[in-house]
Amino acid sequence: MSKKIVIIGAGPGGESAAKQAAKKGAQVTLVEKGDLGGVCLNCGCIPSKTLLEAGRLLHQVRCASGYCVGHENLKVQWDLLQKRKTTMVSSLRSALHQNLTRLGVRIVPGCAGFASPHKLQVQTLEGEETILFDAAVIATGSQPFFPQPFHAFHNDILDNKSALNLSHIPARVTIVGGGAIGCEFACLFHEFGSQVTLIEKTQGLLPGEDPAVVRVLQSSFAKRGIKVLTGVTVTQVTKKDNEWHCQLSDNSIVMSDDLLVCAGRSPVSDGLGLDKASIKTENRKIAVGNNLQTSQQHIYAVGDINGLSLLAHAASMQAEAAVSHIMGEKLAYQNDLVPKCLYTWPEVASVGENLESAQAKGVTPKSQRFFFQASPKAMAGNDTEGLMQVISDKSSPHRILGAQIAGPHATELIHVFSVGLRARMTLPDLREVIFAHPTLSEGIREAILK
Repeated sequence: MSKKIVIIGAGPGGESAAKQAAKKGAQVTLVEKGDLGGVCLNCGCIPSKTLLEAGRLLHQVRCASGYCVGHENLKVQWDLLQKRKTTMVSSLRSALHQNLTRLGVRIVPGCAGFASPHKLQVQTLEGEETILFDAAVIATGSQPFFPQPFHAFHNDILDNKSALNLSHIPARVTIVGGGAIGCEFACLFHEFGSQVTLIEKTQGLLPGEDPAVVRVLQSSFAKRGIKVLTGVTVTQVTKKDNEWHCQLSDNSIVMSDDLLVCAGRSPVSDGLGLDKASIKTENRKIAVGNNLQTSQQHIYAVGDINGLSLLAHAASMQAEAAVSHIMGEKLAYQNDLVPKCLYTWPEVASVGENLESAQAKGVTPKSQRFFFQASPKAMAGNDTEGLMQVISDKSSPHRILGAQIAGPHATELIHVFSVGLRARMTLPDLREVIFAHPTLSEGIREAILK
């Protein structure tokens, strides 16, 4: 008899879990209180990249000013771009629904909460439905977090969702939070004509990333006129005559027409009835073991809700690993192999260890770099900002530990290193790979030959 698997949340984690479980012959019920696709499809990855690609195209044309004419008056038609974004998201959501239905997944719109370790109560438009299950996957994701002093204004402040759906391009915008989301919005709005001030409480953008790639991005932002303030916090917020006033810890004041806060995200766990299922949590996150199992061994938690990685592709792979374990198979999820990608210009991407994290683990790391200024392909594309950095272990014989890239197509190039890490390759292994010329990827070989 096939297993009955219930999945709560239809974002990247829930979607992947539902597809994999259905393909393996399970009876699958997928419960979602909002739109299929979750944050990623509806108000995250997909719509933001649609807007960002338009901004990147504008940037590329403007960078071609030395040999192109007529670029001076280029501007985006925001309403048409928003319409394209909406149409694209709607099309992908429809395709997702068709795919899940074709696989035999039962989709239940509604709010789910555990009544016991093997029983789920779902509040639907028609009433309450009880679902009994053999195994469950929780994939409810996360939501924007508004710390003080922003919480009191959370209905008026922009977050990632409302910022993507603005009816206008802000004349002046203050962005709080210099992580991936904040940096992408800074890039986007500046390219479309906004005066942007980006505030980050740590000493540099992209906390946790290697300083080498952070310097590239921060320098590029400064050259283009994006004002970056690091090492300061917002201590007080007021709104006067439709103008936001942010007082900073250094007593300076930043004024703008719009205020976007990207200060973090918190897991969505309210209403799940985790106590009724005796599922343990840690700081609102669901605690999981090596196989994504919660304190109830037949209930799994994947994606943002467990806090391992707040990335869509991490959630998808966690879901595959969880379903594999439910079905008695063996597919391990390795959090240290998750690539991180930033779709600014220049792009930033990384995977595995950087110098600091490798040293913290007691490894003696070696760093080798290649600068895109020396790349014929980058020169031909008039896109030479940035570098590649390869981190290896000096003592093991030059095993690849990680890589960081800031520059053209970094989000695509990083997967060469993802494969290398998964295959446990060494520098000599990678040196034997033949890279075509002229390409950006041949810079990888140039870096490790140094």
